[in-house]
Amino acid sequence: MSSEKPTTFAMENSPTSVEKHNVTTVEKLDSNGSLDTIEDTKPGVFVWLCAAATAIGGMLFGYDTGVISGVLVVLGTDLGGREVTDSEKELITALCAAGALIGAIVAGITSDKYGRKPAIWFASVLFTLGAVVQSSSYSIAQMSVGRLLIGLGVGSASMIVPLYIAEISPARFRGRMISIDMIFLGTGSVLAYAFDAAFYKVPHGWRYMIVMGAIPSICLGAFLFLCPESPRQLLFHNRREQCERVLRQIYPNATDEQVAEKILSIEHGVTQSKSLNEEISIRKSLSLLFMIPANRRAGIAACGLMFFQQFCGFNTLMYYSSTLFDIVGFSNPIAVGSVVAIVNWIFTVLSIFLIDRVGRRRLLLWTMWGMPVCLVIAAIAFRWVPLDHRTLELTTDEVGWPAIVVLVGMILFVAFYAAGLGCVPWQANEFLPMEVRAMGTMMINAFNWGPNIIVSSTFLTMMKSMTPSGTFGFYAALCFLGWVFVYFCFPEASQMTLEEVRKVFEHGFGVKYAEEWRKEYRRGEKARGPGEGVRSGSMASV
Repeated sequence: MSSEKPTTFAMENSPTSVEKHNVTTVEKLDSNGSLDTIEDTKPGVFVWLCAAATAIGGMLFGYDTGVISGVLVVLGTDLGGREVTDSEKELITALCAAGALIGAIVAGITSDKYGRKPAIWFASVLFTLGAVVQSSSYSIAQMSVGRLLIGLGVGSASMIVPLYIAEISPARFRGRMISIDMIFLGTGSVLAYAFDAAFYKVPHGWRYMIVMGAIPSICLGAFLFLCPESPRQLLFHNRREQCERVLRQIYPNATDEQVAEKILSIEHGVTQSKSLNEEISIRKSLSLLFMIPANRRAGIAACGLMFFQQFCGFNTLMYYSSTLFDIVGFSNPIAVGSVVAIVNWIFTVLSIFLIDRVGRRRLLLWTMWGMPVCLVIAAIAFRWVPLDHRTLELTTDEVGWPAIVVLVGMILFVAFYAAGLGCVPWQANEFLPMEVRAMGTMMINAFNWGPNIIVSSTFLTMMKSMTPSGTFGFYAALCFLGWVFVYFCFPEASQMTLEEVRKVFEHGFGVKYAEEWRKEYRRGEKARGPGEGVRSGSMASV
């Protein structure tokens, strides 16, 4: 690596500065293979704190989607003076997913123009408003409006928070940092069940369950004042000095040369993006995503994995676990549901230590096989649960062995899910080049919330029409198809910078290419020994 510092920054206002800058960048990239030696330095605490602060959006995601499980059990006659029907429960549950779909689309359209932080701020306001509207509801209509507002916040947060964290994260730690969002999401679910259990016996306790969600949303809005915009967004909007300042906070041990080279590396990608999407329309952005083969394959891999995450059946547990365990006869279904939430949290934490070491693809292949097995076990056990399938009510008061088997099957299912499929799809936006990253992440969220709407609005109906065994067997088949999809279409991207990932899908779905890249990267690490900051060169030979 040359010790000569780049001189292009001093020429920024000259008529030919952009041309000269691009030439310099390309020359350095060609001669050195990579400008990202800064990735081998130790990042500071600051970037971890930023990831944790914005991941409160993930906590709210988990809380507001999980709290409804307990709310549905204890609503009683508080809404309209009568018992809430199954169809109304499905409506209340599904409206959050419907709002999330809209919120994700709006955030995807606006986040490139206005930046990542404003979208997260918008989400924090919606979380607060939604909690207040829901907790003060006395009708199905008002409750529905509150759920829709919460959904808009959930969608915006689920779209932007992983994207923001991915863009501020050092490549070596990107998987773990994005997994912080998943840990906070799981923590939100555990807190939701904890408050559900705490207020279970309190008159009108569901109002307290919901309004508690306003506290972290206010904290999120406050903490955002301390977090910077992502370096890529700052360069995208020509705020070079701020970008340099943020990079020094993220990489406090980097030299001046390494910071300058990182700016060149990011700017190389940003320049390519700008040349494609300057004054770009939404229609053109979608065209770039679907018409360019490499982008299309990246989109299929990312959106496909999210599709299977939603159709694996996990969210039926998040939304209806208390109802489900009430159906099979447990006297305190919220407490039993809390066990599932805690298992989800434990294995999500475990995944954060494995995801960058083991790799995304391998983690999925090692865990997803267990999900259909557990669902099949639960489906078989349901055959012996004494249920009236028309009303989903037990014909006996006794909790027998089938109920215990269902509970164990669900716990193991959640463990397999949380260790792999629970977190990896939220990192798949790393597959997308910057010029389509916001639009592609919006599509990922559409494939998240679209199926989510279907699952949340049909589960109780499916349980009655297809029987519980048929319903769980259906989701088991989809889980198996998801494992097949990962095997053929989901490449490994750990250790790669976002700029390196974009090359993967130029080679089909890039599964073989990515494995060869990882082998070369490991050979390079062994050859240079610990502490030597030279990243693997180009993959022209692969």
